[in-house]
Amino acid sequence: MFNTDFPIYGFLIIISLISNIIIVAILGKKYHFSLFEIIGAMVYENIGIIVGAKLLSYIQNYSNYATFDFMKLGLSSYGGLIVAIICIIIFSLQFKKNFKEMVFIFLPPVPLMYAIGKMGCFLVGCCYGIKYSGLGSISYSYSLIAPNNVELFPVQLVESIVFFLIFLYMIIKVFKNKFNWNTVGACFVFCGLSKFLLDYLRASHTMFLSLNQKISLIFVLIGMFIVFINKNFKEKKHEM
Repeated sequence: MFNTDFPIYGFLIIISLISNIIIVAILGKKYHFSLFEIIGAMVYENIGIIVGAKLLSYIQNYSNYATFDFMKLGLSSYGGLIVAIICIIIFSLQFKKNFKEMVFIFLPPVPLMYAIGKMGCFLVGCCYGIKYSGLGSISYSYSLIAPNNVELFPVQLVESIVFFLIFLYMIIKVFKNKFNWNTVGACFVFCGLSKFLLDYLRASHTMFLSLNQKISLIFVLIGMFIVFINKNFKEKKHEM
């Protein structure tokens, strides 16, 4: 990988947040949210993303931190997503907004944000893959995190591609006006299953089930539950 002093990881995190703002603004208009409501909800969401990502990162790696320095903590995608969802729920309750519409507005850009963030990981070497010398292997020359001059599996790049495809699936559903609870459930299943399987290809994976994988299984179950409930609701509605 290339040698540069440019803070590429931070830059791509900013790009991911900007992409989220743009897509949420577009979808907010689709559901007739005012500009004030969109901005307010995004403030809640982004606070949740940052706080949640850093807190779960600390919980996962607390033994590596001598002190709790919020600014120096890493970012956990699941932590950011979980607390962001909580903040969106708080916003919908506080301002009496339709929770379904909130989900339909804020969920579609999430896989894209993750895909962009993982490109940052790929370029700087964090969350690097297992040793691998086959097709598509990579090696770092100037990484401060990944082992240098060692062939590795490009797990971050694979994650980025997979989650970009999940984003495309969701956004196509949006523009075809077919985005519904089944799409939400499918997204939870796709994302959870992808992260569960790809975690085995990370060099940091040392146990049968990591915390990330346990959370991934919970997301898969939630997704299946959403699809099941939505199917039953439609069947009962049809019978009536």
